[in-house]
Amino acid sequence: MFNATALRIRELQRGDSGVFGARIKMQPALVDDQSFNLSVYESVPSPRTRSQLLASTLEWCNLTLQCQGSGKGAVNVTWQRDSLTWGQLGTARHQLSPDGTTLRVALPPTAANVTYACTVSNPADHKVALFDLQSLCQGGGGPSAFSTSGYVVLTLILVAVSLGGAFWCWRANSEKAAEAAATPAAPAEESPGEPQFSDIVCRSPPEGNDQVRPPKKSP
Repeated sequence: MFNATALRIRELQRGDSGVFGARIKMQPALVDDQSFNLSVYESVPSPRTRSQLLASTLEWCNLTLQCQGSGKGAVNVTWQRDSLTWGQLGTARHQLSPDGTTLRVALPPTAANVTYACTVSNPADHKVALFDLQSLCQGGGGPSAFSTSGYVVLTLILVAVSLGGAFWCWRANSEKAAEAAATPAAPAEESPGEPQFSDIVCRSPPEGNDQVRPPKKSP
C-alpha cells in the first residue's frame, strides 16, 4: 500500500485472478465503490513450428506452415508476411485452417523471397516465429521435388509392385509343376533288338544229282 490508495501484489499466480473491490469515502455521506478485474496469464513459451514442402516446380512452390502454442492457457495465433497482415495477404494463394495454426501457401519461385511471421500471444505476452520461404522452396532439391510423404507413397507403390511380380512368378511356377505332376509318363519306346543272323552252312562241291545244270535258254 502507498498512502492507502494503491494495492500491489507481488509474485502473481493464476489463483490470484478475480475481482478486487475498493471503497472510496469522499465525505462521510459520499461513498464510491469500484471493481478491478484481475486476470493472471503465464508467459507464452516459444511456439512449436513445422514446415512441409508439398511440391516445388518451376511455376509454383506449395507448402504448409504450422505454428502452435505450447504450455498452459489459451493463446492467439496470427500470421503476417513482411509488413502485410493476414487480412492483406488475400485468399487466392493462402489458405488458413479454422484454428489459425496452419497456413497453406502457393507462390511462384520468383515471389518466394519473403518471410512469414507467426505470432503466438495472450494479453500479457507474445512470441514470434519466422519462416524463410526461399530457403524452404529451394530445399526441395530440384524443379520437380516431392515431399517426404510423396517419397513414402512412391516407395510403398514400388514395394507392392515388386511383391505382386514375385507372387505372379511363384504362382506360374507352381501351376507348371502341378501340370507336370498330373501328366502320365509316356511308356519308353522299345529299342530295336539286336540284328538276327542266320547260320550259313558251307557245302562241298555238288555231286551226282546235286550237280549244277546249265540253265535253259529261254525262247
